Amino acid sequence: MSNKVEAGFTLIGLMDGTTLNGFLRVEGNPLVQRYNKGTNVFVPDFEADGFPEANLPTAVVIIRDTADGDVMIPTAGSVVWKYNGVELTFGEDDLCTTDGLEGVFKKIDSRSTVIDSVTYNLPAIQVRKNLVPISGYDNDRLSVSGSIEVSGNSVTFSDISKEVIIQEATGNAFAMSITDNKGFYLVTENDSLTAKCNIYKDGNELTDYTGITFKWEKLLGTGNVAMGTAQTQVITNADVDNVLLLRCTATISGESISETVAITDVSDPYEVFFNITGITGNAIRVNETAVITPKARKRSDTSQTADVASWAWSIRDNAGNPFTLTGKDAATFNAASASITYADIKRANMGISGSVSATI
Repeated sequence: MSNKVEAGFTLIGLMDGTTLNGFLRVEGNPLVQRYNKGTNVFVPDFEADGFPEANLPTAVVIIRDTADGDVMIPTAGSVVWKYNGVELTFGEDDLCTTDGLEGVFKKIDSRSTVIDSVTYNLPAIQVRKNLVPISGYDNDRLSVSGSIEVSGNSVTFSDISKEVIIQEATGNAFAMSITDNKGFYLVTENDSLTAKCNIYKDGNELTDYTGITFKWEKLLGTGNVAMGTAQTQVITNADVDNVLLLRCTATISGESISETVAITDVSDPYEVFFNITGITGNAIRVNETAVITPKARKRSDTSQTADVASWAWSIRDNAGNPFTLTGKDAATFNAASASITYADIKRANMGISGSVSATI
């Protein structure tokens, strides 16, 4: 019996060989802020009088066991937050005390978060002040590290990160987030989740979605596959071969915005991990080349790996558009591994993601 496996990678994301998978789920406004050039006008303005605290962007650490989908709680006191690689420190009031970032963030050791109808208390960090122009008028990165206890052993996780979008305001300032009811995991056979596209303008979620068009797509190693055109999209086990990259694009008054999320199906017998060599950490620096090699292994026994001679690859730039790596003829190709140079990263506007597929 053959099994099809899918997986996606973002070069600057968490990709290691452990059985843990983590991401930062942003609640409230997305981590997006725009500015009017030459002014102190920011959209949304997180420091404005009357801006609802519930709408402030709050990043929650969600880590799951890829074998069974269990939500893992980080060890108390182990969580370390960083902004653009700089470790954040906090005072007794939990507000940030790091030089140049005073009061910008508030650490939350235990935030009540609902995942698949179950409430968990998870570490989080909340944006309390404007993020422009902390490090210039370009994108930033929020990341977190820490440890989790697994079967009496301490397992570390590192560089779970989320990009902070900083853009000059042009036209309407819309931002998007995708939410779901299952924490982006399918755990059992015949399982399903409902993904929803949420759109914000000037810091507030829209109340009227009339006239907005939606396009949902599967981002596969063999290319993109169109799905629904409603604000919500149901995903079942049949849609996911290990991991599915799901993208929604919304068009509003001629402007398009998009967001991509990863959905994992732990009922699949195989999972994929990425062996990345040639770089330190998870980001490419000048004169470095990252070599990415996908590996498939049994979810029930991670010591058993499958022999995959060649994977189907689909590569995208930082904006999600098809991107051709150096030495390749197209954004899609078949190979056992892929090499990504710093020059590639620069051409892709400092970010590359991709999908891989194989049948084993």
